[in-house]
Amino acid sequence: MIMPASPLNWVVVVADGDPVRAGWNRAAQAAGVAAPRFVTWASVLASEAGFRRGEHVFFERLHGWRPSNPVGGQRARHQAFEAAVRRLDATVAETGAVLVTAPETAVLALDRNDRDAFLRERGVPVLEPSDPMQAGTNIMQPRFAAADDWIADRSHTTLYPHYTRSGVEVRRGPAESSANALDIRNMAEMLEPDGIHAVAWLHRAYLDNDFYDMRFGLVDGKVTHAAGVVRERIIAREWYGGRRRELADFQDRFGDARWSKLVALAERTAALFPGIRSLGVDVILDNFEAEYVFDVNPFGAHLPGLVGDPGTIGEGVSVRAAVLRSLSSSDR
Repeated sequence: MIMPASPLNWVVVVADGDPVRAGWNRAAQAAGVAAPRFVTWASVLASEAGFRRGEHVFFERLHGWRPSNPVGGQRARHQAFEAAVRRLDATVAETGAVLVTAPETAVLALDRNDRDAFLRERGVPVLEPSDPMQAGTNIMQPRFAAADDWIADRSHTTLYPHYTRSGVEVRRGPAESSANALDIRNMAEMLEPDGIHAVAWLHRAYLDNDFYDMRFGLVDGKVTHAAGVVRERIIAREWYGGRRRELADFQDRFGDARWSKLVALAERTAALFPGIRSLGVDVILDNFEAEYVFDVNPFGAHLPGLVGDPGTIGEGVSVRAAVLRSLSSSDR
């Protein structure tokens, strides 16, 4: 029997043409709530958004997920995003609507250097910072993650130097390959003005024939979804059901006690980002006892197709549907 949709009033601020709209519509159907109203970032910046009192307001990336080629521009896009969410915050406050994600907290999460310093000061384990010019011996990502992402894990990366008539630029290829140390350092030097987040390398846990990080989806500070992710893929592959073999391998090798430690670390991290109802936390771990927070996503954990754990608000539904369930239950 199809249940009637809940009268939850909510809106999602998105870029023009952002395909994320389809994901939110599917989440609404799964959570049994009314479909969202979509507002464009362009209308927010033009002061034409027209939010309504009592609406719950989600926001997505300012320009959607658009990996640039040649690589670069993350600093400028982060600054544009920061200005946009501050405008959104002021607009929402004037109308009596409610932001689901706190802007300042989201901006902090998307600045990896500031975020790691923030976590380190509060005793949360993060990898030690490294000099970007030691490229080839460390892990590097863009400092700012508001628009797109790349990674160089020691010598393994999708980046490569592209030689043109006017000089050299950094481009990304479709698959990871091994670059020589000199190319890695030269690319780091070219990308450094945009900001680089460089941390010490760690030999990751080897599970189910690959090297994994653990990604946790948290709703209202509690873990609802979890899966292993291969970070070099940047965008996680769709999950179509069945057993999570890397999680089963983890349990067989390390047991429940270590898994509980990872969950506690993710939830401890989420507690430091108040005002974000749906948060993604990536944890990097080795084959022994080392565990560190590696990334924090204020847009929610990217785990496409994965359904939540039994006994949680996310049971049987996606990360987006879980936060809608939570909002719906608290709005009654």
